[in-house]
Amino acid sequence: KSGPVGTNVTINGSNFGAGTGVKFFNNKTATVTVLTSNTLVATVPAGAVTGPIKVFNAAGSADVVFDVQGWVSTPGQGPANASAGLYNPVVPGRIMDTRDGTGGQNGPLTQGQTVTLQVGGSNTQAGGPSQVPASGASAVILNLAATGSTAPGDFLTLWPADPSVSRPTTSNLNFTAGQTKSNRVVVKLGPTGAIKIYNPFGSVQVIVDVNGWFTDGAAQITGVQFTGVSPLRILDTRDGTGGYTGPLPARGTLSVIVAGRGGVPGMDSPAAPAAVVMNVTATDTTAGSFFTIYPSDAQQPVIADLNWPPGGTIPNLVVVKLSPDGRANVFSFSGSVDVIADVVGWYN
Repeated sequence: KSGPVGTNVTINGSNFGAGTGVKFFNNKTATVTVLTSNTLVATVPAGAVTGPIKVFNAAGSADVVFDVQGWVSTPGQGPANASAGLYNPVVPGRIMDTRDGTGGQNGPLTQGQTVTLQVGGSNTQAGGPSQVPASGASAVILNLAATGSTAPGDFLTLWPADPSVSRPTTSNLNFTAGQTKSNRVVVKLGPTGAIKIYNPFGSVQVIVDVNGWFTDGAAQITGVQFTGVSPLRILDTRDGTGGYTGPLPARGTLSVIVAGRGGVPGMDSPAAPAAVVMNVTATDTTAGSFFTIYPSDAQQPVIADLNWPPGGTIPNLVVVKLSPDGRANVFSFSGSVDVIADVVGWYN
């Protein structure tokens, strides 16, 4: 992957860590943010030229797999159809939960099973619309979670529900038996606004929460465009960064000021942000739990952005709509946990 200087390139693979680096074709080192062990973002550096990129591993050995899901244009250099590829953030909503039949599948996915999930025009578990239109959407941002898995090693694959598209040999989420794990996913929609989900091994419960959608350019639909920034930490409850010191307790909520910090414009700016992209990490955890991250002016939705086991340090990419005052809430369900948030970009 390549692009103009400043373009953020999302790379999916496995076993990424703090020592993972990326170099472009002419040996220019990129700024890298490791979002999860499966996902990193590399920013095209000044002086880079078109060509392949290099991934550097500092210690040990690791097999690396890349699955490309799409690309993001530089502001002002978008497609000829200016209404295509614009992002529309929504208050998160759960559109699939195989534990209770939300989304049409009641019960775990079994070995080798593929299910179709209608995303465009769907309703949430809470009963309201998902806010993804029945037509006019080209792709969506989802949080995909697996729980109650029985196979020692398993994965889920998502792709457009399109008769002309075969199942790809890719994975969107990898997990082990008994693990509850999530990952942010950007997936293209099929012609009817649906996607397919495939489980190769064992059985597993699948949960899908929607965060927003991209326009297809078929109609003059409005939306916002992505701007990447050099990653910057705006919240760390371990040292008071962001105004909060000490772990978040069970059923606790932080109201985090995002606009005007970490390179994100303020809400009084002509380019006021509508949504932000962050890497959020849970650490010093005392119980298995999850974060729910949502606009501070919205009712707390029944969704999860990040799941972790007791004692775990787990990150996940978060794309969250902001409230009119530029805030996002972070809710933790149980135990106590330190919260870290690093901004990597914003939409306006």
